[in-house]
Amino acid sequence: MIKQLKAFRRYILGNLRYLKLRLMLQDIRVGRGFFCLKKLYIARGFRVRIGDNVYLGRETHIASNLIVGSDVLVASQVSFVGGDHRIDDLGDTPIKQSGRLHNKTTIIEDNVWIGHGVIVMAGVVIKSGAVVAAGAVVTKDVENDEIVGGVPAKFIRKRVLG
Repeated sequence: MIKQLKAFRRYILGNLRYLKLRLMLQDIRVGRGFFCLKKLYIARGFRVRIGDNVYLGRETHIASNLIVGSDVLVASQVSFVGGDHRIDDLGDTPIKQSGRLHNKTTIIEDNVWIGHGVIVMAGVVIKSGAVVAAGAVVTKDVENDEIVGGVPAKFIRKRVLG
């Protein structure tokens, strides 16, 4: 009975947080079983699509177009960032006023685990079954069932059948 009450509470909290997001942002869609903890931040102007049974930890920060598959686990303080400022103009224009590059879409496929404090740069694809170690900065695509970590994130090993 207690387990059912906890599941129901989680369902209600997840839906309330999603409704709050929908009121603030028009371009977000989530699937069944979506749950996020407090302080989820999504910058305006970005499109977010999230599949079924996705968990977003506390203080997740989304500042890029983002597509997330199903059965994805995102730990706390993970950032999806992009839309960087132009830096190639050495003229009289300050970087702050140089404008932004085209926003690339970040894709997280199904069954992915992203550890605490990870930063995922815009345009990266993290493929099915991948694991990203805590604190990593992902600047390149991650292949199926790979474990990556570090700054910048590098291949550690493949996941194996248990």
